[in-house]
Amino acid sequence: MANGPWLITALISMFRYHQRFQSRLHWLVRTLLRTGTRFGPRGGYGRKGKHIKIDDDDEWRDVEAFDKEGCPPPFWGSMRGMVLLSLLSLLVVFVVLAYIIYKPPSFVIGFLQWKYPDVLWRFDLPGKEKIIALTIDDAPSPYTSTILDLLKEYNATATFFTIGSQISDSAAYPALLHRMVKEGHEVGNHGMRDEPAISLPLTELQRQVKEVEGMLPVNESGRKWFRPGSGFFNAGMIEVARKMGYKLVLGSVYPHDAQVKSAGWNSRHVLSMVRPGGVIIMHDRRGYSVEQLRLVLNSLTRKGWRVVNLGEMEKIAESVGKKWKKGG
Repeated sequence: MANGPWLITALISMFRYHQRFQSRLHWLVRTLLRTGTRFGPRGGYGRKGKHIKIDDDDEWRDVEAFDKEGCPPPFWGSMRGMVLLSLLSLLVVFVVLAYIIYKPPSFVIGFLQWKYPDVLWRFDLPGKEKIIALTIDDAPSPYTSTILDLLKEYNATATFFTIGSQISDSAAYPALLHRMVKEGHEVGNHGMRDEPAISLPLTELQRQVKEVEGMLPVNESGRKWFRPGSGFFNAGMIEVARKMGYKLVLGSVYPHDAQVKSAGWNSRHVLSMVRPGGVIIMHDRRGYSVEQLRLVLNSLTRKGWRVVNLGEMEKIAESVGKKWKKGG
């Protein structure tokens, strides 16, 4: 999961909002019942019933009393109505939150880039520039060599975020990392193991990042990229990365392909969210990794998009940004 921080913030905000909504709704229902306000037989407001003291144990009994007088209890004044509204409000909150998590709107990514300037979410490019950055997590794997061939076929480059423990899985993997750099790609640091980096003490995180760094070739751009496992981070992690010369990277386009096991579905998700300067997050190490990347690259190439690694995109953004601001 790559966009953890704003997920937690959104959950907390939505929960607090729902609590306030529930409290106000409950106050409204109890007020209506206390004043005896109800709907008449024709749907308009009827006469006021006599004042009935409402206790928590007697609410359903009072609603039944309204029924005996010949007028149905008001929808807003019934416990069933309150329960239904509560369930509906929860459903709306869940749907909205799920959509924002799965396909965060551009303004959400912009807000995150503003709130966390030390974390890279996307690059600032004008809308006419059809260039996007590609990052691939969880390398190396038995599929990495085929992915490199595929990138070469489409004249694309990527930044591979590598897991230290996987490098020792095969004697061929160290050479594969050097092949990445030789063919114009970059290597990034994804920690020693596939685990939430935020769960590690900062001293242990620093030790692991340093250990993995010793296994990686140096990028041609000289840049050092770090992506925390599972995408969660805090201020301490940002500071550790900064002191070690790393830029912490998340992204703006994430099909959740670590969980969604469909090449077609994931590729459609990526293509629907492509924007100039965006940072795509995809994964190595899955049986569908090659096919979903093939679908994305094929479509982007046909539409005239250029796919580059983070270091190359950074240079392009700096160059294009200067011209853009000057009106060139």
